[in-house]
Amino acid sequence: MNPFFKDASRLISFTQILVEESKNVLTLKLNRPEKRNAFTPTMIAELAYALQYAQHNSEIWCVVLEAKGPVFCAGMDLNVFQNPDLDVKNDDLPNPTREITIGDAFMMLCKPSIAKVEGNVLAGGFLFVCGCTFVVATKNVEFGLPEVKRGIFPMQVMASLLRIMPQRKVLEMCVLGKNYTAKDAFEMGIVTHLIGSNDNFALKHCSIDEFVDDLINEILQNAPFAITKGMEALNGLDSIEESEKHAFLINQLNQIRKSEDAQEGINAFREKRKPVWKNK
Repeated sequence: MNPFFKDASRLISFTQILVEESKNVLTLKLNRPEKRNAFTPTMIAELAYALQYAQHNSEIWCVVLEAKGPVFCAGMDLNVFQNPDLDVKNDDLPNPTREITIGDAFMMLCKPSIAKVEGNVLAGGFLFVCGCTFVVATKNVEFGLPEVKRGIFPMQVMASLLRIMPQRKVLEMCVLGKNYTAKDAFEMGIVTHLIGSNDNFALKHCSIDEFVDDLINEILQNAPFAITKGMEALNGLDSIEESEKHAFLINQLNQIRKSEDAQEGINAFREKRKPVWKNK
């Protein structure tokens, strides 16, 4: 993986994530396996920067998030958060204008994202999987919120989970602090696709690499401009009065209809060929 981005005249290097850009896909890999990929302010800043790069780069149509090592993410690095001087800052990154949260960073990404989960997800690691459009996990991984066992409460995770699950189930996870199987997470809607089990017709029977590759190919076959505008519209609905939502959505649809991709999609349909998308 190439750990560098070109940002105008600057070369941006990453110290706590690995980055690869290939064929309209940006792959980000958490790279603190010796710390179970526990995140620091620097890791959050690097991820937020990479996600913004993906959002504003018209050549990126899909983002994949994975992790190096046996644990996907064990949450925040408590030692660093209790003693910020332990954080090794990345001076290549621009100074943020406000505090960065990973939840906000994912909310600002209006492109499909896939969490490829092959290790346990604990505590604040939920912020990564809750932020992604798709979560593909192997059957052996576990999900848990142990914060209450450390005298803490998963405040940000609670907010992220409420967008996915009923309030009572979210409170159960936060209050009990126990681990859940990947199948439990699949049934609760945290995991969208579960790999490698034989006891449920909905579970996939190929390898996680094969499934994620197939999912990426499915995404890339569809109009990237329309997808981005649709995800932007979905994010904007919460701030719009109920009586104005349909007018807002019609306006967004009209913008898509005027796009080059919409014209290409119609022409390709008429000509019985595959469309060639430009993300415009």
